[in-house]
Amino acid sequence: MSASTLYELIGYIGSALVVVSLAMSSIIRLRFVNLAGAIVFGVYGVLIGAVPIVITNIVITGIDLWYLRRELTTREELAVVEVGPDNGFVDTFIELHHHDLLTFGDLPDMLERADVRLVMLRDTDMAGILLGADAGEGVLAVLLDYVAPAYRDLSSGASLYGHGARRFVELGYRSLVAEDVDHRHRDYFAAMGFVEGAHGSMVLETGGA
Repeated sequence: MSASTLYELIGYIGSALVVVSLAMSSIIRLRFVNLAGAIVFGVYGVLIGAVPIVITNIVITGIDLWYLRRELTTREELAVVEVGPDNGFVDTFIELHHHDLLTFGDLPDMLERADVRLVMLRDTDMAGILLGADAGEGVLAVLLDYVAPAYRDLSSGASLYGHGARRFVELGYRSLVAEDVDHRHRDYFAAMGFVEGAHGSMVLETGGA
């Protein structure tokens, strides 16, 4: 392979990484892949002696590093707020993510059954929603735990279930049960402290009375 062909291949790889990054919904993944693309494309610029390409990608690299540092060192918990059944903010969020939410089950049925509705906020943006149904005897059935794609790298789960799941204790629940958990969510619930229950369920004991 000639040097010119190798340089051209490096340039294509850098360009491809930048394009792929722009198709990602996760903010942190976008920044990491875009950073890799900027570095590779910057190397390409050095190899062919193109100063404008080098300068541009140095700037992009600096921007990506700045945002990544901010995201990874200020991973504050999301605010979690309980809302009522008729909440326009929630309705708008569901409308915006309706197609994705449909993959989580029968959304109208979950909304109808929900006795507990918690929304997760980051700054002024709604990042996710939890719907739960009172199953009696201090048990809350988790019907839906959904976070918008852009916020799935953040500590949404820790905000909900962390610190001994105290918010659920305050609501009067001693345990949470997620029924029929599929492969997409089993690892997530396990990381949040849930353990295997009966018939494919996942259970979290809150320590409440």
